[in-house]
Amino acid sequence: MLVLADLAVTVTKAEESARWWQEKLGFAVHTVGPPGGHAIMVAPPGERFVIHLCEGFEAVEPGNTGIAFVTDEIDRLVARMKSGGVQFTEPLRKEEWGAMAKFADPDGNVFWLLGAPTEFIQAEVSRHAPPMGRPRPSPRRPDARDVLRAAEGTRARGYSRS
Repeated sequence: MLVLADLAVTVTKAEESARWWQEKLGFAVHTVGPPGGHAIMVAPPGERFVIHLCEGFEAVEPGNTGIAFVTDEIDRLVARMKSGGVQFTEPLRKEEWGAMAKFADPDGNVFWLLGAPTEFIQAEVSRHAPPMGRPRPSPRRPDARDVLRAAEGTRARGYSRS
């Protein structure tokens, strides 16, 4: 079986970055090992894929990460993010297909924010293929805890969620 575990983003201070994601976007923070351990990850609550905030492995290179988030409430989300102090590198603009904006984390890593109709988002979530050799999963979508368990190869030994 092969599954995507996480997307790595280099940051200067993982704990501070995790706090930023939690405060500015309401993301859940996950760690493997003791609190403050090496693997600090963030994701929207209930999301299956996580962003691994990597500190100290590579130099921080600000710029486009190529990581995109999609929402069916882009106007409200952008307004909330701006009022919370999130810096947008490209302002919200409407396109024929929907809307988009780009924002930066405190290290200058740039992320895409795409606006699409609810029906599109629901279709995208349900169209993902089941893991190779496995039947389609039950209605409960795997979340970050499932990914972490698989990555650890145990039943979440040392797993914590703050």
